[in-house]
Amino acid sequence: MICMTEGYRSKVGPKGQVVVTKELRERYGIREGGLVEQISTEKGVLSIPVSSDESLNELEPVAEEIGKTWPREVSAVEAIREDRER
Repeated sequence: MICMTEGYRSKVGPKGQVVVTKELRERYGIREGGLVEQISTEKGVLSIPVSSDESLNELEPVAEEIGKTWPREVSAVEAIREDRER
């Protein structure tokens, strides 16, 4: 199988930031503030956009655990208000 790739070059900024070209951002739905998973490969770094649905699915088990221990008679908003009042 032949793998066709397109080449783009970007400079690395002082904080290690790399600009993804506009064409690729639009093609893959990469937006400011969005998440990108970085995977180390033999040839370098592979960046894969993480969808918001994927991010939420990863939080599902955490939400379930919190739901098991959170007191049912107290809402999260009420708990925050009480904490701020202290």
